[in-house]
Amino acid sequence: MRKLPALIVVAGLLATLTACSTSAAPGSAGCTTPASGDASSVVTATGAFGSKPTVKIPTPVNTKHTEVSTLIQGHGQILTDGTPSLIKYTIYSGKTGKEVSSSSYSKPTTPITVGATKGGPLVDALECSQVGSRLAVAVKASELTTSTSGTAAKPNGKSGPAYIAVIDVVKAFLPKADGALQAGVNNMPAVVTAANGAPGISIPDTAAPKAEKVQVVRKGSGATLTAKDTAIVQFTAVDWASAPTVQGSTWTDGDAATTVALSSKTLPSSIKKALVGQKVGSQVMVVVPPTASSGSATTYVYVFDVLGAL
Repeated sequence: MRKLPALIVVAGLLATLTACSTSAAPGSAGCTTPASGDASSVVTATGAFGSKPTVKIPTPVNTKHTEVSTLIQGHGQILTDGTPSLIKYTIYSGKTGKEVSSSSYSKPTTPITVGATKGGPLVDALECSQVGSRLAVAVKASELTTSTSGTAAKPNGKSGPAYIAVIDVVKAFLPKADGALQAGVNNMPAVVTAANGAPGISIPDTAAPKAEKVQVVRKGSGATLTAKDTAIVQFTAVDWASAPTVQGSTWTDGDAATTVALSSKTLPSSIKKALVGQKVGSQVMVVVPPTASSGSATTYVYVFDVLGAL
């Protein structure tokens, strides 16, 4: 992982958990989510959506690969690659049927990002599901254990003990800034985005500004961020140079959105001022010259995609 400028490290922007058809569902054509199978389809779960369910698993459950069955079909936003989502879940041993792990069912506070490089099979299983859905996911125990350690397991086609996760997809946010493109500004960096939303930043052949600059590259139409919100963002940071170097980027360091607590006293005022008042869906560029408190002689350019708020 690239080392980030001190400004971003202090802000805690890396504190993060870890294209399908608009009509696709898990296991359907055009969706890469694993299909249902004997391991996931035997799971039953009762209880209200969003509350901890009562789960029955006819043990033992073994599987050759990850399987996904939809227990409750939601009708909300479809989760595509790059979508930050809030989930509630309980994980059980397929060998004993006993609970081994659980999220909070009161208020999930950390989004996970579908398609994140280090998300693992449970996160991958969410692709093409819809908000409001309850899923039963059977994952090979060896693959889940290996993925959580940061190393992907290689499927070998052999059956093995499973873990069973019952997941409620509670909420989803934007996968990238979708606001209206705004006119460029003279002597400011230019931003060009890839299809997935990742920005490319071009530095002009001029001296860096002496004062902080904020430019809205895309103007969103969602909710307005307040100083009490925790913003969900993707970001890239580069230095102001003729050949700029990427100092850090959520788009490349795991492909996972992260959170920024705008009320935090450790959040640099330059970042707070730039984000408070922006609308969800916006892409915001912030140019931050060196200051005595930053301990750096470098001017940094940050591009934030504002994907949602908690």
